[in-house]
Amino acid sequence: ARLRDPHGYGRIVRAEDGSVAAIIEEKDATDEERLIDETNSGIYCFDSEKLFAALEQVGTDNEQREYYLTDVVKILREQGEKVTASIAADADEIAGVNSRVQLAFADNVMRHRVNEGYMLRGVTIIESALTFITPGARIGADTVVYPMTFIDAETTIGEGCVVGPSSRLQGAKVGDNTTIDNSIVLQSTIEDDATIGPFAHIRPGTLVKTGAKVGGFVEIKNSELGIDSKVPHLSYIGDAQIGDYVNIGAGTITCNYDGFEKYRTVVEDGAFDGSDTMLVAPVKVGKGSFTGAGSVISKDVPEDSLAIERSEQRTIGNWAKKRRKKRDSNNSKA
Repeated sequence: ARLRDPHGYGRIVRAEDGSVAAIIEEKDATDEERLIDETNSGIYCFDSEKLFAALEQVGTDNEQREYYLTDVVKILREQGEKVTASIAADADEIAGVNSRVQLAFADNVMRHRVNEGYMLRGVTIIESALTFITPGARIGADTVVYPMTFIDAETTIGEGCVVGPSSRLQGAKVGDNTTIDNSIVLQSTIEDDATIGPFAHIRPGTLVKTGAKVGGFVEIKNSELGIDSKVPHLSYIGDAQIGDYVNIGAGTITCNYDGFEKYRTVVEDGAFDGSDTMLVAPVKVGKGSFTGAGSVISKDVPEDSLAIERSEQRTIGNWAKKRRKKRDSNNSKA
């Protein structure tokens, strides 16, 4: 290929008839030869019998004291053989990788090609240079992918979705019209019309059903979240079966680990867990039941019930005033 900057590559030296006379490695090239912009790709096609005969004559009389395969070209020419070269239409095809800078360039080229393929199939990629999709991922038409999103080859995304910015999907199965915002989804299934994030972590073995919502700073592991159910904020749901149309209040967590074993939590359809509820597994909250905010639920809750576990609030009048007075007195003595 002809390169604008051929530094680091061997140069193709041509004879007057246009055939290849020699390939000169850069360290062995003269100043004049280094001005040549036609470079060696390192891709060859030889008559094997002639190649092996020529290899017997390759020596180490060069700057690096190495055996150069490229010396075979000159040897064959001296034996009367004709050597030709084809110039690549796209120089990027033969880009060498001998440094991290060159590796980054090659990575950028491949990323653009991969993303271009998805865009031509109807996927909108807002900033191709900052979107990382592994070949093999399946993404439906009219899905929008925002920058700093990483999608691996085992991921499937349906049509009309919005993914990112700053999201990572590995082994994810995502339905249609779902939004994943600033979140991580690992080896899990997200059905149609669901909302994930921002800043949610969907860990392996999770199923988020149609229309469900997993909100900000929520972590779900090995659990099922039912149709139109919501975990809006600041919750941990682990090893749980959450039914349809359930609301999980902010700060609710499933206490699924006793230090030795993991246990499951079941919250049936239509239940409402108040904010800051601790569900100590194994435990079940029955259909249509409520739990009071701040409760520690360690026993099963029957259907259509209210479970509250709190100590009674005690209010001490003028306590704050007395405390401030005592502090002021101590400060004056000091």
